[in-house]
Amino acid sequence: MKVTNEWNRLDNIIASIRYSKVKKYIPFDGIIVDIGCGQKGDFLMRSKKKIRKGYGIDLKIDNKTIDNIEFINNVDMKKFPIKKESIDVVFLNAVLEHLHDPRKILKDCLKLLKPNGLIVLTTPAPCSKPLLEFMAYKLHIINELEIQDHVHYYSKKDIKKLVKKLSNKATLIKYRKFELGLNSIIVIKKNA
Repeated sequence: MKVTNEWNRLDNIIASIRYSKVKKYIPFDGIIVDIGCGQKGDFLMRSKKKIRKGYGIDLKIDNKTIDNIEFINNVDMKKFPIKKESIDVVFLNAVLEHLHDPRKILKDCLKLLKPNGLIVLTTPAPCSKPLLEFMAYKLHIINELEIQDHVHYYSKKDIKKLVKKLSNKATLIKYRKFELGLNSIIVIKKNA
C-alpha cells in the first residue's frame, strides 16, 4: 500500500470533531491564527465569515490570501508578518504532538496574543497511541505519515508541566478529554 500525505474520509471526520470542540473559542470579528492549518486551511475557511482576519501557518500550504484569510508557508515565528500582541486566539489543532520543542512554540504564541488572549489546542491523549498506530499501520484507515510524525502524547500532567514552564505568563484554564478520552482540548490564557 502506498503511503501518502493525503487525508482520507476518516481523517476528515476526526478533524471535524476537533473543529467542533474548538469553534466556540472563535471570537466574533476577532483576529485568529491557526498554526498547523494544513494544506487546505479547512478550519480557517470554515471560520472566515465570523472573524475579521485569520492567519494560517503551515509548511504544507502555499502563500496566498483568500478573502480575509492569509496563508503563510512558514514555521519560523521570527519571520511572521504578524504584529506582537495583535491576536485574540491562536489555535493549534492536532499540532502539539508533532513538535520537538512545544515550549518554544507556546512562548511564540504568547508573544502574538493580546493580554488575556487564548491558545486553544487539541492533542491526542497517551491512551490513543496504540489505537492510532493500529488504525494507521495495520488497518491503513488513517494517514500513516501523520502518526509516524507524532513525537509525544500529552497527559494532563504533561500539559500542566508545560504551562508551568511558561512561568507566570500563562494560565491553564481548561483541560478536557473528548472522543471517548482519546483526544483532549486545552485552553491556555495569556496573563495580562
